[in-house]
Amino acid sequence: MTQSVEVPWGSDLLNVGVPDKWRILGELKPKGMTIQVSPAESCAQALSEPIGATRLASRNLSGKRVLILVDDHSRPTPIKDFLSPILDELATAGVSKDNIEFLIATGVHRTSRPEEVRNKLGPEIMSTYSWRCHDGYDTSGLADLGTTSRGTRVIVNRKLLDADLIVCVGAVEPHLLLGFGGGLKMIIPGCAGAETIGKNHMQGVDPDHFDYVGTNGENSPMRLDLEEGALLLRREIFIVNAAINEHARPAKFFCGDPILAHRMGERFITDTTRLEVPEQADVVIANSYPMDADLRQSLKCIGNSLYASKPGGIMMGFARSLNGLGEMPLAKKTLPYSAMRTILKIIGKKRVLPLVEKAKKDEPVEEIFIGHFGLQMLRRNHLAIFSDSKLLPQDIGRKMGLARSFTDVPSMMNWAVSKASSQATVWVFPYGGSAYASFSG
Repeated sequence: MTQSVEVPWGSDLLNVGVPDKWRILGELKPKGMTIQVSPAESCAQALSEPIGATRLASRNLSGKRVLILVDDHSRPTPIKDFLSPILDELATAGVSKDNIEFLIATGVHRTSRPEEVRNKLGPEIMSTYSWRCHDGYDTSGLADLGTTSRGTRVIVNRKLLDADLIVCVGAVEPHLLLGFGGGLKMIIPGCAGAETIGKNHMQGVDPDHFDYVGTNGENSPMRLDLEEGALLLRREIFIVNAAINEHARPAKFFCGDPILAHRMGERFITDTTRLEVPEQADVVIANSYPMDADLRQSLKCIGNSLYASKPGGIMMGFARSLNGLGEMPLAKKTLPYSAMRTILKIIGKKRVLPLVEKAKKDEPVEEIFIGHFGLQMLRRNHLAIFSDSKLLPQDIGRKMGLARSFTDVPSMMNWAVSKASSQATVWVFPYGGSAYASFSG
């Protein structure tokens, strides 16, 4: 006998059968974000009253060059739905179309495909304005701005230095290493060189506090580092950040000063997506929706809901991963799941980073912070991944070296039953990509 819970799976629902003797504590969903008007209307209203900055339309920008940074194919932000009021503000300020260029902030992700750019900008804007994708590995297109106080060498896209005004357009949402996305993240890591991205991400590698989700900007070392680095540009920067709901629809906008407006966005997202759990469960069922573009984005649901689970409990991530593996690195050599967990338990949390650094000595630095985060989770909890066999490589958990993986729900649940007590408690996160758990007990 089983109980049944349903989680969003693309445009459908996925049925997850839970053992009858397990006690489901509840489904944890973000608070409803009321959407009263269209994204364009909501954005226009926020642009008319920017936070800590002069309204764009009130400026004299005639003859000025404007660079608009937008997030890439890995994010579900429907930017095309609210670009028009931004362009209207710039036109009112005297900016000509020829002086506006779009830069897709891919960081070290792959280049967005033309159809993905069309979906992000909309066909009319894509065909009317100049655009290109950032390349974090193209040294000829990068410029060195100096070094932050935390030791990050700041190398960014040269296009940023050619602009008189930079407009960062994206979303503010929970982020595992940073606390929250959005703000100046569009510049670093979005439009930075690979070396800068790796060094900045390593600011969030802390064995005592490896999961920073929900940490505000003043307490996030990665956020403070990237903000210091981005301001080395000494350019006027204006942000347009959408707070998106559990269906990836914009509910509210935060526009203006890149730090002040972002901090207000952080507070709003905290109020609407932080889910306080009164007790930690033996088992957590975390679904990736709506951050399910690829495996790297989908697995955020496990980190987002980690603190809803007891240490030693079972984390089950339902990772749709529409575009497959994405930029998720696969280990060249891995140990069997049980052996890896045993080793991690023996060495303790403070020796996980040295282990990863030794194993990935000749690998890009981004593989170090991803490996550290994954192994710290595995040290703390049992990890399992459900995925569609048509979208991801077979036995992806073993190839990643940090989880068990399954392509059918009953097999995954049978594995979980073998690890948990017959009276296990369960939390369910249907929208694990857009909300995060907090436990203060």
